[in-house]
Amino acid sequence: MDAVHSTASARVTTERAVIAGFPATLSRIDVGAEAIALWEVADLERHVDRTALLAGDDPPEPPYWAHRWTGAAVLAEAVPRGARSAVELGCGLGLPGLVAARRGARVTFVDRVVAPLAFVRASAAANRLVDVQCVVADITTPAVAGRFDLVLAAEVLYDRTAFDAVVHTIARLLAPGGRALVADARRIDTLGFYSALDTAGLAWRAVEHPVREEGLPLTVRVAEIAWR
Repeated sequence: MDAVHSTASARVTTERAVIAGFPATLSRIDVGAEAIALWEVADLERHVDRTALLAGDDPPEPPYWAHRWTGAAVLAEAVPRGARSAVELGCGLGLPGLVAARRGARVTFVDRVVAPLAFVRASAAANRLVDVQCVVADITTPAVAGRFDLVLAAEVLYDRTAFDAVVHTIARLLAPGGRALVADARRIDTLGFYSALDTAGLAWRAVEHPVREEGLPLTVRVAEIAWR
């Protein structure tokens, strides 16, 4: 899979580090009027073994978490101010959650892979954020407890068989009066996710965001979800 690039303006700095065994560079991502410091994997293409992907019946999974996905950039722009607590599900590099933390929320980042959470911690430190928590867990499991004012998820709708479980997780974590924001670039047919929201008794409305990804047009849907 080719790396995708967000529409957000990104400036790579001269700062370098090794994080979770990966060479990393620090970028400044413009989100609205804010510049968010984000540690990213350097030379990401080096970590995608295309030969193995094409040759094996069970190839190693590329580090999808390391991509700065277009949906994450769109979701970051949509993060509201005023939330006291937030959780980002399947966070990867954690851009939307970092924006929420910069805007005053106490944020829990969740990913099933350890490495991205190390990048999130480094980015939190670069933004001088101290009130963040990282949890290694599959988002379809009840590993995270509590209720949150704001639930964030960008481009986690890649497995149709998991849609019901993702909806159940959102319902379990969403505080009364809170809202969830899910960025969906519709890389697969995601209609089943919205049907599952209806079945769970959750209200939702969607805003379509036309953007460009690697020079090509793409529409990212941001679904706002709340209790009826």
